[in-house]
Amino acid sequence: MRTLRQTMQSESLRLLAFSTQMHETILRTLQGLRPTILERWETLLRAEPVTSPLANPDALVYLMNWSLDRFFHELRGTLSRRRISERGNSKPPCEEKLGDSCACRMNPLLAYFITSELAIVQTALPTLEPREREIVLSSIRIALQVVAKGEIDTFCAVCQRRPDALAAHAQRCASTR
Repeated sequence: MRTLRQTMQSESLRLLAFSTQMHETILRTLQGLRPTILERWETLLRAEPVTSPLANPDALVYLMNWSLDRFFHELRGTLSRRRISERGNSKPPCEEKLGDSCACRMNPLLAYFITSELAIVQTALPTLEPREREIVLSSIRIALQVVAKGEIDTFCAVCQRRPDALAAHAQRCASTR
């Protein structure tokens, strides 16, 4: 006769296996929607105002496949971390607003990643069951945050409009007088 503990462990393993299978299904579904995501993303990006020559959609569309590859790789990790957190071993990363770290708001990747999130969510939403929407949409946003934050922060690091860059420029100008 099975003990209560054995029954609970067995049930926990069964739920974890179901969760893993569900996450793999979601990943395959999203990857199958890649052409639709890319098309929607490009449409949304072209509707955004161009803030600089680097923000020209004609230049940015060439990054989309690479960005989606990174997103899917990160999403796989995000879903895995969610499965771990469901067992109580760790906390999922927190969500923050895309582009909060860009002081000048002129980074050409802001509109790029904001429109990517819209395209992915708009494409994925109709395919999701109501019971899985919250966790999947949260996982999508977290995975995209990781990819976007790295790229946006890298671009911001060389921005001449950064407050510390402006202060350094003013200091150089003052020292040459």
